[in-house]
Amino acid sequence: MKIAAYLFLFSCLFTLSGCFEIVEQIFLKADGSGDFQLVLNLSKSKTRLNSIMKMKTINGHDVPSKEDIKYRISEIEKTVTKTPGISNVKTSVDFDNFIISISCNFKNVARLNDAVKNIYTKENAAAKAPEKIYEYNAGVFERLNKYSFKDEYKKLSNADREIFATANYTAVFKFESPVSAASNKETKIAPSKKAVMLKLNALDVINEKRSIENKINLTN
Repeated sequence: MKIAAYLFLFSCLFTLSGCFEIVEQIFLKADGSGDFQLVLNLSKSKTRLNSIMKMKTINGHDVPSKEDIKYRISEIEKTVTKTPGISNVKTSVDFDNFIISISCNFKNVARLNDAVKNIYTKENAAAKAPEKIYEYNAGVFERLNKYSFKDEYKKLSNADREIFATANYTAVFKFESPVSAASNKETKIAPSKKAVMLKLNALDVINEKRSIENKINLTN
């Protein structure tokens, strides 16, 4: 079972832990190129996870082995690496602290959208992948939200729903130019004006009480 391919790292382990954080980070240069990283941090649940990894099933779901997880991540890495305009793709799996990450450099935002789309297509062959979740044009960077989790969340068992109660989504966007404004009212702008952070409860995002969408205006 998967909530959405955008949370591709999360899909490997989401049935296993009730406390996790997804951190999305982008450093965007003025020319539209940049660096991307997505981190799934389950370190707060590592004691429980160590016990769960010894089990065969939990909440009716098969528990993946470490080898299974490594294989899934390696397949994701291969897919991203094959995307034109994407380079320096790296993945890491830390089973001591249960932290999984993937990072890459992108030539422009359109190529980053392609990488996300390719992952979505591979993980959800029957579904139509959104064309883009990022936009950058004339000094304006946008984080879009083309995924809806609400209907799928309703189909989950009560045990699975509890997993999201303490989960968080954090977006950190850094820029070469100063930030003049951000459309999402919950955005925090760094004192340097060259970075913003948005931290939300995952359940609020799923139930559409809060949005990860953001339009960030940069000073030329």
